[in-house]
Amino acid sequence: MLKTLRRFKTLYELASEYKDLGSLIISLLDYHQVRHRYNEMAVNARREEFRRKTWIHKLPNGLHAITLLEPKYLRTYITTYDEIFVWRIYEKHKDFIPSEHDVILDLGAFIGLYTLKHYKARRIFAIEPHPVSYILLSLNIVLNKLENVEYLNKAVWSHDGYMPFYEEEFLVGSSTLVPEWHKTLHSKKFIVEVVSLDQLIGDEVIPKYIDIAKVDIEGAELEFLEGGKSYLTRGCIHRMVIELHKTVVDLRKFYCKLKEYGFKIIDRRIGHETDIIYVSHVR
Repeated sequence: MLKTLRRFKTLYELASEYKDLGSLIISLLDYHQVRHRYNEMAVNARREEFRRKTWIHKLPNGLHAITLLEPKYLRTYITTYDEIFVWRIYEKHKDFIPSEHDVILDLGAFIGLYTLKHYKARRIFAIEPHPVSYILLSLNIVLNKLENVEYLNKAVWSHDGYMPFYEEEFLVGSSTLVPEWHKTLHSKKFIVEVVSLDQLIGDEVIPKYIDIAKVDIEGAELEFLEGGKSYLTRGCIHRMVIELHKTVVDLRKFYCKLKEYGFKIIDRRIGHETDIIYVSHVR
């Protein structure tokens, strides 16, 4: 309403200044045509720039994934695609393959490849702290019209607040809250919001029962457990497949926490810097 009144006032002032209303109207019409064309050109230029900087890949299940054509994103995309679609590192045990009835938590979602693979699940909650990766995650959800997916731009930690986040130059997907992880490869750091699992569930951001959680959070596995004690102990997450960054995690404390919270190790796949741990809540 206020904008409309201002426009009428401007037209009145113009009409008062320029006595020839016919010329004024023609001039204003021409101006709006030029302005519309300029806006259209600007939008098209931004679209063209976006197309030049991105790559859209068709996935085996028919969905599409957008990523950036920057080396650190392409390298991470290839690595993550291989892990999820080719090697299937999170699905080596049959009980950890999500079904259409499952509620999934995707922690460390990157641009959403795990979410996109299991898009038929009942509900998916994807969490990614890196701001650019999060934008790509949201674009991928919108592009594929996934109405069952909710996404959040935060990092999971032992408490709530804000912390430095270290971006890795070689593999942006290995960016971390833990400065010791791939320390020599960090290119810059910035501040991200962190939140505990207990807070996420307590605030009803995610539900109180998760069938399967995929946890790939670049060295913050112990802090994730510490920040989820209340709900993890109650069995709010039934099964977890965790990529354990064993070179920077206190393994004794990590496995003690799992046992304390009532989780049983179902399977373990040993790697060089990381192990894949399959755990199930049993009490």
